[in-house]
Amino acid sequence: MVDVLTIVIGISFALIAAFSFNIAVILQKKGLTEAPEIKFEEGMGSIIKSFKILFQNKAWLSGFILGVLGWFPYIIAVGMVSVLVVSPLVSVGLVVFVIAAKKLLDERVSMFELVAIFILIVAPMLIALAEISNVSIDLVSFVIPFLSFLVVFISISLTCFMISKKKRGTPLEGLFLTLTGAILYSLGTVFTNIFTQALYNAGVNPIFFWEILFGIIWFESHLWVFIGFWGMLFFNVSSIIFYQVGFQKGKAILMFPIFNTITLIIPIIVGLFVFNQTFINYYFFTIALILILVATLILSKFQADVESMKGANTS
Repeated sequence: MVDVLTIVIGISFALIAAFSFNIAVILQKKGLTEAPEIKFEEGMGSIIKSFKILFQNKAWLSGFILGVLGWFPYIIAVGMVSVLVVSPLVSVGLVVFVIAAKKLLDERVSMFELVAIFILIVAPMLIALAEISNVSIDLVSFVIPFLSFLVVFISISLTCFMISKKKRGTPLEGLFLTLTGAILYSLGTVFTNIFTQALYNAGVNPIFFWEILFGIIWFESHLWVFIGFWGMLFFNVSSIIFYQVGFQKGKAILMFPIFNTITLIIPIIVGLFVFNQTFINYYFFTIALILILVATLILSKFQADVESMKGANTS
């Protein structure tokens, strides 16, 4: 049983991360609106060139740095109270996000969109009230379900990317690119959970970074420290390209709640089917999932409508 002080400290770090992540997205969106469009169809050279321009944009760079810094309190919070407690708390940061999006980006929000966003703020709280159990990593039985999970969700992300290519130039392109980035980012979150739990199991002091970078040498728990760290790094970095393009092509105030929802749901699925976690109150969990599905569909529909109107106005 986690003591009260640990829970309070963990929640505090989670809220700091929530503030960092949500403001970071607003600053990045501001920079994206000032930068040339990132185009996948022009190849990797064009993408690299676009990101070089972004790194010269003060707003985007500030958001990027703030997002990176936010991972430090996030990792600490995950280590103290688990990712399935931290993720709902980070989602509460949507309140900050909506306010900042209206003020800094001057994005208009309809009543339907506000209702959907409110739902996505309430749903994570219900998931927290569902009281999920602690993470359980068995280094033997864990491997097969974990690899199966990776194959399934990497396949889904690739499918979303292929659909975005077919929908190029349509209102749905940004949505499917955001979904691609969200899934990859979620995989990074899962590896973050593995990394923090493996650090604890192996008794590795983060100061001894060589045990993290080259933990494969020691095997057992150290092996998962190694896999967790590099998996966290790879998927988080690779996700940036996709969700940044998705944010650029759509309204941040619509795209980010969808992104946020996906990055909440996937770690929960992994917790249930890979980490053998359970909920004490499945009613709260079921209600939360239904609310999240409805809200996501609302925001997806309005995103398509908004982009259709933009296309009609420019033609």
